[in-house]
Amino acid sequence: MRISSKWLARYVQFKISPEVLAEKLTSAGLEVEGIERLGEKYEKFVVGEVLSVRKHTNANKLTVCSVDVGSKGGKEESLLPLQIVCGAPNVAAKQKVVVGLVGATVPRNQHDPDGKPFVLSKVNIRGEESFGMICSSYELGLGNDASGIMVLDVSGKVGTPLASFLGMDDVVYEIGVTPNRPDCLCHLGIAREVAASLKKKAVQEKIVLHEDKKSSVKKAISIEVKDSKGCPRYTARLVTNVHVAPSPEWLQSYLKSCGLRPINNVVDVGNFVMYECGQPLHMFDYGKIAGKKIVVRNAAEGEKFRTLDGIDRTLSSDTLMICDAQKPVAIAGVMGGMNSEISDATAAVLIESAYFAPSGIRKTSKHLALQSDAAYRFERGTDPNGTKSAADRAAMLLAEIAGGVVNQGVVDIYPHKIKERVVRVRTTRVNKVLGTDLSSQEMKQLLSPIGITTSPGPKGTFLCTCPTYRPDLEEEIDIVEEIARLHGYSKIEDKMVSAIDFSQHVSRHSEVGTLRASLEGLGFNEIVTNSLLDLELVAPFSSDIVKIKNPISKDLSAMRPNTVFSMLQTVYHNTNLGIGDLKLYELGRTYAKAESGEPASVVKGYREREILSLCMTGRREPTGWHSGAEMVDIYDLKGVVASLLGKILLDKFQFICYDSRSPLTEQTIAIEIDGTYIGFLGKVKAELLKRFSVESDVYVSELSVRDLIQGEAGVKKFVPPSKFPSVKRDLAFILGKDVLMEAVERQIRKSSGALLRDVTLFDIFEGKPLPEGKKSFAFTLDLNSGAKTLTEEEASQVIDAVVKDVCREFNAELRSS
Repeated sequence: MRISSKWLARYVQFKISPEVLAEKLTSAGLEVEGIERLGEKYEKFVVGEVLSVRKHTNANKLTVCSVDVGSKGGKEESLLPLQIVCGAPNVAAKQKVVVGLVGATVPRNQHDPDGKPFVLSKVNIRGEESFGMICSSYELGLGNDASGIMVLDVSGKVGTPLASFLGMDDVVYEIGVTPNRPDCLCHLGIAREVAASLKKKAVQEKIVLHEDKKSSVKKAISIEVKDSKGCPRYTARLVTNVHVAPSPEWLQSYLKSCGLRPINNVVDVGNFVMYECGQPLHMFDYGKIAGKKIVVRNAAEGEKFRTLDGIDRTLSSDTLMICDAQKPVAIAGVMGGMNSEISDATAAVLIESAYFAPSGIRKTSKHLALQSDAAYRFERGTDPNGTKSAADRAAMLLAEIAGGVVNQGVVDIYPHKIKERVVRVRTTRVNKVLGTDLSSQEMKQLLSPIGITTSPGPKGTFLCTCPTYRPDLEEEIDIVEEIARLHGYSKIEDKMVSAIDFSQHVSRHSEVGTLRASLEGLGFNEIVTNSLLDLELVAPFSSDIVKIKNPISKDLSAMRPNTVFSMLQTVYHNTNLGIGDLKLYELGRTYAKAESGEPASVVKGYREREILSLCMTGRREPTGWHSGAEMVDIYDLKGVVASLLGKILLDKFQFICYDSRSPLTEQTIAIEIDGTYIGFLGKVKAELLKRFSVESDVYVSELSVRDLIQGEAGVKKFVPPSKFPSVKRDLAFILGKDVLMEAVERQIRKSSGALLRDVTLFDIFEGKPLPEGKKSFAFTLDLNSGAKTLTEEEASQVIDAVVKDVCREFNAELRSS
């Protein structure tokens, strides 16, 4: 988006350099991608007056001119006016001309085939000194006439810089406007931002209309909107007795600075208003509107329409069209048609100022591969409550510069008013998010210049009424962002705040979410299964089944006593579909008869438990060049459970192997937290797999959700990493085959005391040269005090204590090799 500094100054006064203004806009979130000084290429070019002309004594085609350039002659020249040798045939006394002074860069060299620029210097041409150059329009890049010098209007003041004389003494900012800020696609929108950064207020020029009471727009035109969703508001004004002609110089200058080509005063007024307030307008030749009626409707599928660019386009049924009583005259919000365009013969102009649904315009623009300035704005969202003021502004300008007569009244179809959004803002919330200490009054003062009005709210809050030209402001956090950028990101203290508050209650939903996130991070997929099962299928494996008195079918005749049955049904279903590698989890419930003295969960005599169940079967990882087809085993599932318990900050869990008499699993491992049983993991028995027609090994685990959550709710302690190096020692013990590794590890931790950071089993060995009935466990002990570097003596004391206690408790001996 190109923004003219001179145009911007119509709405907000500022006396800061372009670089400073660019910095302020960028800091406010509107990145200035470039600054262009339009008159920079005409530096050292001024308006001069030829005082006298005489023939060059040594060249027939050259003349020696005396030229008045005011006080801009430069320090090198001892006398004013300047003497300039000129070869143009049309130079004459009393002409106002463009003079390039010594040091100026001439944009085009007519004597160079490529027209490359060159720098003027003081030269001697056949015995006559020349202190500059009288330029042609070709040399200045203002035209293609190289046959003679460019003669200016006699009203030009001598010494005026050429850029000022041409109205090109402007600075243009190239601003990268993000899609969520359609309000900044115009000069008024940027003026609000400039005003906010300078603690000022942008002021729009007053609209004064002198309507002709003898004529009424409502009698001259009727408007029907058939699609109020696609066109929530349609506003129209009529200006008659219009004289189409070139626009005045000031208007052309503004449009050129923004990269627009002036066409005529009517079209230029439409573009001016769009670039001023952001509302696209369409100017119809009223004389070409059949039946003096406008109909807003959807196109017929496959309908053809020729747009202003002369291309016949095929429309779809969801393309919104502007039509008269007989034919389409424009594609709504995108481009008008050749059958209603403004021409030199136009005498009356119908001004269309509408609000179109952004999604519809974007869909049409993409479907037709047709982009326009209007579509660019409509698809991002214009101001639905600004259509009338834009139409009024255009009508006023047409009356001023085209001699038009404004018909009385305005047609405004607006069945459902789009209201301003009101957002409640908490002062404490703003300061907490931003790390600031602003008062509510300071916040209100920041928001006022950009059009957000405020009013008192409940205690500690205030209400923000967001203007409809800001569709991006929807929630409190949007207002927080506005306060941040207007206050200035550089003013927000650069510090990191990290706080963990364990005193606040964590909701059950959050705790269960932690379990889900942890498992999904481990590659598991959640399933949801039915709690009802076939009684005959599960009866042989459970003794406390809750039967359904009046089942809807035989397959749903019992409540599940555990989730293993549901997991096996899911495994069977997936393997039948060719999916044999599964990692599944479910958060579900199990049901059983309550034991004597056990409190009932919901219904007297019955127990209901919430269970987290896990299931693994198939290959450990996908087969590839770097991996084989190893199948999962019980250690994979044990690792998953250990990782899960570790991620939810449970570090007092214990795995206990026991002789399983479970009808469901073998190799069963019980899981305890602080001595409380919370579940198990194991390999599903072959008999049960056969009953569910599952051929591969399946490993399952059931954990009590209540015990997991209660365990998680305990006191948590953060231990920072030690700044001191650790001491690592390896110990290998020879013990009896019946000694459990877990018991040995527990004894090592107990004997090591506070210096032990970790203990890891890295080897198990049986066989020769060890005696019969013996095995070897090898551990790595990681010792660290956290407060200092351990000495050799301190580390040895710990190791000696560990060796002594383990050998005593397990009748073990230290292995030497």
